[in-house]
Amino acid sequence: MIKKRRWLTFFLAMIPGVGHMYLGYKKKGLEFMAGASICIIFISSSSPEFSFALAALWFYQLFDALQKVNWMKMVHAEHERMMYQPDGYGAPWSMGFTPPPGYPGYPVLPEEDINPVWMGIGCVAAGVLLMVITVFPWLWRILSDMNIGSILLALGLIGYGYMMLKKNSRV
Repeated sequence: MIKKRRWLTFFLAMIPGVGHMYLGYKKKGLEFMAGASICIIFISSSSPEFSFALAALWFYQLFDALQKVNWMKMVHAEHERMMYQPDGYGAPWSMGFTPPPGYPGYPVLPEEDINPVWMGIGCVAAGVLLMVITVFPWLWRILSDMNIGSILLALGLIGYGYMMLKKNSRV
């Protein structure tokens, strides 16, 4: 495992998503980047919700990156203790032994995969939005007058909440 530096993670996390990408959480980093970009685009519609959402997203991702780097350091220290201390399972007889996933007492680093279908859908949606803004400015003004930014934010929050409930349901 490559050791990550806290101070570098902190400075990279000043740009939403970059700190997570440095730590290896590419999907989460892209989500934070996309969220921040959407908030920045919609701030111009003079809706105060997006300024608040951008600030909340920025603080959340900053503290989340710092928590993840601390967790990674704790996992690394525990791994070292288990491999090289007399009470660990790896010393002295199994230099190079890697326990299987789910081995009791061994912390497992979570992995993330980026689903290309959702990345494609996100790119198409961003492209359509950019085209509406640049090619059809009159349509963008009508949508801005209808507070389409607030409506899209509300729909996004509802969709994300539904997805989280569906994914983590205990029933």
